[in-house]
Amino acid sequence: METLMAAAASRCPVLSQASAASRETLMRHALLRHVERGTCIFSHGAAAESGYILMGGWIKITRTQPCGAISILTLHAPGETFGFADSIRRLPRSATAEAATDCTILSVSARSICQTMRSDSSFGNAILSHSFQQNDSLLQQLEALKIFSGIQRLACFLLRHAKPGNGRHIVRLPFHKHLVAHYLGLKPESLSRSLAKLKEYGVRTVPDGIEISNPGALEALIGETSDIRHREIA
Repeated sequence: METLMAAAASRCPVLSQASAASRETLMRHALLRHVERGTCIFSHGAAAESGYILMGGWIKITRTQPCGAISILTLHAPGETFGFADSIRRLPRSATAEAATDCTILSVSARSICQTMRSDSSFGNAILSHSFQQNDSLLQQLEALKIFSGIQRLACFLLRHAKPGNGRHIVRLPFHKHLVAHYLGLKPESLSRSLAKLKEYGVRTVPDGIEISNPGALEALIGETSDIRHREIA
């Protein structure tokens, strides 16, 4: 388990900026958890006592409106972090985090995060930069919802989550596509139609996921060829 925690610290965009001594301190106050799909990691309004690193699986961040409607703010993939901003500000949780699949998460105590920020300026700067990047990503997501068509939003999502291997790019979705549709602001039938239209851009459904044979064609469809993956929340 210690090896796994050390690996998480080295690959995390925030923890990797901490000194070796700081990382060791943070890991002493970290807890590795395996949670089942549907498990609530934290609830909107609850005390923020930890920041999280997603080791495996997918996490959805949501907010529930007074009428009962649920908005999916973002989906987190393995290697990403969530819940840090509320923790360092010591504010109640601004949203709810729920396991969209079975997950492995590493939680780091808010107290140790704040102490390390004060003692390690590089780590403190990394935390601030990470928070700004997440805010920028939210603005970019809002922009995409306002100006991109459904097929363009789907193309953004696929490009961001595509993993290269064996000469191809594959997006593996371990959950039902209606979750992606909800996140992208589409109806499930609209998502299916958009996915069908993307066939002419080199996208097809295969047994192990969604295959992209020509990422450049999707970038051209979106109309932007640089940093496409940052059009989505990271």
